[in-house]
Amino acid sequence: MASSGIVAGATSASSVALPRTARAAGAVTGWKLAGAETIAEVWPEAGRAQNGSVSLGIDAPYVPAKRTAASAAVRVTPSTSYTFEAYVRVMSKTAKSVPAWFAIGSTAVTLPKVNASWKRVTGTITTGADATSTTVAVRVSKAVRGLSIDNVRLYASADPAKKNVVPNGSFETVTGAKRIANTSLVMTTPTAAIAVAQPAGRITWEVSRSGKRIKSGTLSRTGALTAVSLSGVSQGYYTFKVRGSDGKLTSTPIAIVDSPNAWITPDSRFGVGTHVENATYKDAARHARTLGLTGIRNDVFWNGVETKKGVYDFGPYEAPFTRARLQGLDIIGIAGYGNPLYGAANAAAPRNSTGVKAYGKYAAAIAKRFTLSGLEVYNEFNHPPKNTSGCTSPSCYLPLLKEVDASVGKVKPSLPIIAGATARYPASWFRDLWKRGGLRNANVMSFHPYEITGKPHELGGIVRNARSDMQKYGGTTRPVWITELGTSSRTGNRTTTQQASILVQAAVSGFATGARKFYWYDLINDTPNAADQEGNFGLYSNPAKSPAALAPKPGAFAQALLITQLGGRSYRSTEYLGSGVVTKSFGTSSNLVRVVWAPEGKKMATIRTSKPVVVVGFDGVKRTVKPSNGVVRISATTQPVFVRSGAATAGVTR
Repeated sequence: MASSGIVAGATSASSVALPRTARAAGAVTGWKLAGAETIAEVWPEAGRAQNGSVSLGIDAPYVPAKRTAASAAVRVTPSTSYTFEAYVRVMSKTAKSVPAWFAIGSTAVTLPKVNASWKRVTGTITTGADATSTTVAVRVSKAVRGLSIDNVRLYASADPAKKNVVPNGSFETVTGAKRIANTSLVMTTPTAAIAVAQPAGRITWEVSRSGKRIKSGTLSRTGALTAVSLSGVSQGYYTFKVRGSDGKLTSTPIAIVDSPNAWITPDSRFGVGTHVENATYKDAARHARTLGLTGIRNDVFWNGVETKKGVYDFGPYEAPFTRARLQGLDIIGIAGYGNPLYGAANAAAPRNSTGVKAYGKYAAAIAKRFTLSGLEVYNEFNHPPKNTSGCTSPSCYLPLLKEVDASVGKVKPSLPIIAGATARYPASWFRDLWKRGGLRNANVMSFHPYEITGKPHELGGIVRNARSDMQKYGGTTRPVWITELGTSSRTGNRTTTQQASILVQAAVSGFATGARKFYWYDLINDTPNAADQEGNFGLYSNPAKSPAALAPKPGAFAQALLITQLGGRSYRSTEYLGSGVVTKSFGTSSNLVRVVWAPEGKKMATIRTSKPVVVVGFDGVKRTVKPSNGVVRISATTQPVFVRSGAATAGVTR
């Protein structure tokens, strides 16, 4: 087949509004959609379709090679000229080139520059003398964000009726969608919408916060999916409820944050702990990336991977790690624990030369198999519940660190080796490790400062001490990564709001004293039991039967809010704004974001300025405060607020 070229209208240089759409978890009849191990996200998309109520949405933050996002088999007549038509758009206010194209059989129909308005693309093909079938496909070659296609048609050029041979070319027939069908319930203000799959008839819905109705409406179902536009719903953490014509009510928490894009621009400082080997974490990569996180940290259990000496089966991690990479996430792997295959002495942790040597080979196998941003040597080796070997001291840890450094260096010399990963910050333990020369075998040092969860602002002092200890006892320093910190929101412990507040306070306190990365523990509640201590560390609730996506906890909203408010800005200074007030500033004097809170309760923060500032509360509500006599006064509580001045806005445009 050969294409006769594209016919498309001229692309306007003017800016257009982003459409309110929602990708929905469901299957599209007649089309084969790429799975999450091929392309990050390919789903039906509700809202502002070119034809009907559904289009096809594609989001691919990382594409390592040419991939087929979606394809449909079609019947054709031999030796016949066909006309191809489709509509495309991309989540961009201005026109841009997109590394995607349509493939009709072996013929490529390329795309013009497109923006967020639908643009018609056409081409012609001629079938071969023996051709009775072909495929219509959408392919991508590089990263592309927010691509949508609709109304895909292929018809014989001489057919006056223009009968379409592409099945379900407008994507209206969708199956398997839940009543609240969004693939993510964390959204951004320009595009926030909810995809619902309800019985035919009248649908009623409402958005509320703290029991107060914010917005509500009614609509009739059009097609398998209908989009509820959340236009006018500002940044915040809400409850969304929808009732179908059958009277059934479905509800879920949702979160909306300010961003100039349909997504949150990732911040390389933030990551999260995961357990991708568990079914609960099947969609972990999508939900982590949605918050603007750039990394996950996950155990790779030695005793599960190597059950026959020298043979490594990474099966439980293959697909999840691939999904994480395609979502654009970095991966910190943990070379996890011991292996009884090498004798009882090495079952909990490598203790003798045989076990240590085998552990090094295992770590090298992890590094060789996966693309990682770092490899952690054990996890909380100093903590008896994690290391039951009988020796938790640096003298037992250092041989592991040396062996991993040497073994990994042979296969991935550029991979950062992360030393420590201790429970809390045991100063004497690290001093001993550094005295023994441990820094020579480490590219990064990490620890898990759970001791500060009651006073998260004190993390700054610990990070400062960690850096000082390295210099004093090791003669040099390494970057500090906080690879694990969390607190449980179980009943009777901390509330979900307190949990969220600790995340923000700890992260900015760590960054203010030189920590390079901050990984919350963990992404998803491990259990629906609200009284379970270990099961309630997550940013998201445990998966429910409905909705399709994980329900965000206040922690998820706080994480997204922190990332969007910081907007990628670097730490600038610690300011004094009043007694009992903690203030960490990020950015520049003309583009500044202050994070302000009072650890002991209500205090008054005083900012000297001649210009108004924008105050963003912990609930996301914004207000502009004008100075009086050159001063702005803000009430500070245990819940951090963000104070923006100068040119500072939320999010990053890219």
